[in-house]
Amino acid sequence: MLKDIKNVMNSKRLNRDSKVSHALVQDTRTGEVYDVNTDSDFLFGRFLKSSIVIEELYISRSHSTIRYENDKFLLKDNNSCTGTYLNYKKISKEVVLQNGDLIAFTDKSKTWDFVYKFCLLSNPNKKLRLEEENSTVEENDKLKISIEQLEKQVKELKIAKTNIVNDFKAQMDELKKSIDNVTGLNNKINNEMIKVQDYNRELNKDLTIYRRRCMLQKEMLDKQIVKEEDSVETLKTQINKLLENDFQCAICNEVVFRPSIANCAHTFCDGCLKSWLVRSNHCPTCRSVVNSTTYSLSLNNYITNLCDLLGGTIKEQRLALQSERIGHPPQMAKRGRKRAANQSTRGRREPPTYELIDDDPARNNSRFTTGSHNVIDIVDLTNNTSR
Repeated sequence: MLKDIKNVMNSKRLNRDSKVSHALVQDTRTGEVYDVNTDSDFLFGRFLKSSIVIEELYISRSHSTIRYENDKFLLKDNNSCTGTYLNYKKISKEVVLQNGDLIAFTDKSKTWDFVYKFCLLSNPNKKLRLEEENSTVEENDKLKISIEQLEKQVKELKIAKTNIVNDFKAQMDELKKSIDNVTGLNNKINNEMIKVQDYNRELNKDLTIYRRRCMLQKEMLDKQIVKEEDSVETLKTQINKLLENDFQCAICNEVVFRPSIANCAHTFCDGCLKSWLVRSNHCPTCRSVVNSTTYSLSLNNYITNLCDLLGGTIKEQRLALQSERIGHPPQMAKRGRKRAANQSTRGRREPPTYELIDDDPARNNSRFTTGSHNVIDIVDLTNNTSR
């Protein structure tokens, strides 16, 4: 080590000239480099012959220049509109440029779109000179002191090395112990895994048995469901027959829609009964005089809910009947074809006429009455239910 230090002290050193004769301007956005000559000015501006042409409206034709004088590069603003900025500060007079300075141009919005870096290059024509071969006594003393410090550092490094080696050995011993413990745990885990696999096999056997039982129970439930569905279908057919027999309008031969009850206790569709009473005031079923009718909302809701519950064709028929009755006026069942006026009426059934027993109308049967019709009172117990 002492030999190396002596060789360094006896070696040759380079002495650089402090004068600077060459500079560069680099565009920070594109990386393009421009040479700055010492014999001519370097111009920024919109002028096409400028060193750097900036085509922006806020840049003047001759915006600013860099010139070389007395081994220095000077930056000057040529009375431009927006000014010239050195290191993001506006200059008002000529300024000396240093290596690494930033020359920037911006408008009033302070958006730094054009920033250029100024770089100084050392003089390439350097002269080498030899140092003195013999160093002074003071320098030798300093070297001795530094050598002693280095020897101490070497001893300390050796001691630290021995400590590191001992620590490493201790860590290796601990690592071996941990490896032995891990291997023991691994063996225990393997044994437990074998036990778990045996237990899983037994569980799989039990699961197969339970699956078979579940399949049998499912088959039994399916049979019960089929029976219940058959019973439900029979119940639906019985209810359909009940609706067709007991809740059928004698005028339109459909299930009663908006049922209206006459004073003789017979039930018809509200629209059918009204259209019937326009022609005759006798009940279509018992031929008794109809003095009043009553609309039954509860019976209508009962029949509608029953049809919705049954579903299927009867529900569709109910909805079709509802749309037909609401959209078009109700029509009565035709009892015969219309005949022309000049056609013979032979074979046409005429309504029978009966004689009165006496003058007391109470003793006469209402079905055998003749003469003028009585006034019919129609009672509607709901609001906005009849057309």
